[in-house]
Amino acid sequence: MSLWISILLLTLIAALICFFPLLSSRFVQKKSTRRDDLNKAFYFERLKELERDEKQGLLENAEQLKVELQKSLLEDIPQQEELTVRHEKNYGKLWFVSGFLALVILSVSAYFVVGSWQAEIMLEKSAEKLPHFYERIKTEETNPLSDAEMQQFATALRVDLQKDPTNAKNWWLLGQIGMNLEQPRMALDSFARANKLDPKNTQYKLAYARILMFSEDETDKLKGDNLLREVIREDHANVEALSLLAFRYFETEDYKMAAVSWAMMLKLLPKDDPRIPIIERSIRSARDALAAQEQEKHQQLTPQQEKE
Repeated sequence: MSLWISILLLTLIAALICFFPLLSSRFVQKKSTRRDDLNKAFYFERLKELERDEKQGLLENAEQLKVELQKSLLEDIPQQEELTVRHEKNYGKLWFVSGFLALVILSVSAYFVVGSWQAEIMLEKSAEKLPHFYERIKTEETNPLSDAEMQQFATALRVDLQKDPTNAKNWWLLGQIGMNLEQPRMALDSFARANKLDPKNTQYKLAYARILMFSEDETDKLKGDNLLREVIREDHANVEALSLLAFRYFETEDYKMAAVSWAMMLKLLPKDDPRIPIIERSIRSARDALAAQEQEKHQQLTPQQEKE
């Protein structure tokens, strides 16, 4: 309702600015003044003619003609002015009302064609589905969300976060959707907001650290390392943090610490965990890379020793 009131007010203001001269009687007064001046000029010209004819003896009733001339002037001016003013005022009001209605029609038509009302309705409808998506993600493992559902879920979360930007869980959920939709910027920003709002939440911190580690910016990677170490200091048995840290060590060619981190994970996992074979292969890869690294260092040192 407030939107339509605003539209009407803005249209009225525009109409007043555009068509205000139509409501003003100044131009009518100017026209009447010009008419009055013409009548006076005609009166004095005619009066001079009567006086000239009287001097020449052509007129016998000059005084009577002068009186009739004055009477004609006095009767013509008020009537003409009154009729002109009334006519022009009515005409101006008619044009103002017509212009105002035309502006209203054009404004409303333009809003319906190019306005954001359809998008606003769609956003509100998406926001109303948020409880449905909360229930839907409970079955994510057995019945994953489609890309279209995740897009709708993300839209609903954005609308809700505009109303409540301090909801850390919704920011984290939006980051998860960004990861699934392969939108790293949305995921990074969302995880950052979630971690800022609830810095003690390990889940939010790990999600933020994970995406920072995959960044191409070295500063982001260092920030991710620090977050992982914070998690491990608080929880030495956090398997996910150890896995991310081991991967980071392997990436930076610190193969010894990578093997140590994966070995710690093996001790924490149950014997039937399906990740154990993958971790064992990772440990072997780290040890083989470490052996090759040490051999390369040894080969680089041997020629130097022979020279000495």
